[in-house]
Amino acid sequence: MKLGDFFKKTEKKDPLQEAEEYKNAGRFDKALESYRGILEAEPSNLKAWYDKATIHLTLEQFEPALEAYEKILELDPGNKKAWHEKGFILVNLGRLKEALVAYDKALESDPENIKLLSEKAMILRELKRNAEVLKIYEKLLEKDPNNTKMWVDKGSILSDLGKDADALAAYEKVLELDPNDSGALAHKGLIIGLRRQYAQSFTLFDKALEKDPANWFALFGKGVVWKLKGMDLKSLDRRYDAVKSFDNALKAYESATVLNSNNANLWYEKGLLFKDLDRGNEAIRAFNKSIELDPGNTKAWYDKGVTLKELGMEDEATRCFEKVLELEPSHTLARHKLKQM
Repeated sequence: MKLGDFFKKTEKKDPLQEAEEYKNAGRFDKALESYRGILEAEPSNLKAWYDKATIHLTLEQFEPALEAYEKILELDPGNKKAWHEKGFILVNLGRLKEALVAYDKALESDPENIKLLSEKAMILRELKRNAEVLKIYEKLLEKDPNNTKMWVDKGSILSDLGKDADALAAYEKVLELDPNDSGALAHKGLIIGLRRQYAQSFTLFDKALEKDPANWFALFGKGVVWKLKGMDLKSLDRRYDAVKSFDNALKAYESATVLNSNNANLWYEKGLLFKDLDRGNEAIRAFNKSIELDPGNTKAWYDKGVTLKELGMEDEATRCFEKVLELEPSHTLARHKLKQM
């Protein structure tokens, strides 16, 4: 080494390059420290803001990531990628309405983007804006008519809206594309079961469970249809057959709740069956579980109140009906029950 080399100054790295090297090496704490220094000196450095935002997002530090993306969009309002990532963060923070605004901003420059439209549809589903979801699905299914998952989702929404004929058509489209789709088999089984096509319904449920033994919805559907058949048999005074049907319904619900113990509606339906079987205490336990999972479930609160009243527990029943009216002031049946107390 030459003597003069000792007196040469060490070449100073560009701060942005140094920060990026830390980021690429996974040394995120050092990278964030570097980006902070860069942004203190140069608050409008878009690349530094974006890299900082990316690190926070990678680390699932959603609040600081959101602050960074808001700064990016202040500097570059038309940045589609930033709007998309801001929307993703807002979803993770549970701020769905704000997330929807961000997705709409991202879609302004790319209205046919399948990924963005699909994610927007998921947000709308969470917000229970099903009519808008269906419009998006129509557009997406034009582009990808063989998307079985989307056909199943469309059928589920149509069923929730009470459009069973349209829902059935959606599930039949799925089964045309994939005759072994467990979800479509189960949903079709429930629709035709409610039309009292019992034998065909149970065949579809059994086929769905053969393909996927963990399909809790097939078991739930079985419970619903066995209960309906039991009610029909009871009305015809075929009591022995009715008891067998109710027992089959209960077994199906029991199996379904093992597979999906966090579904409020499943516990509610199980509670109704216990109530119809005059097993009031078990009904109340099922309604309580439904309410624990969904405290705003007015149906569970109401039927719990009715069951308590039948058991002579009037004070507890009164509290249930009062809770129903607190959640839904226009609930006529609960108001009527309170007047009778």
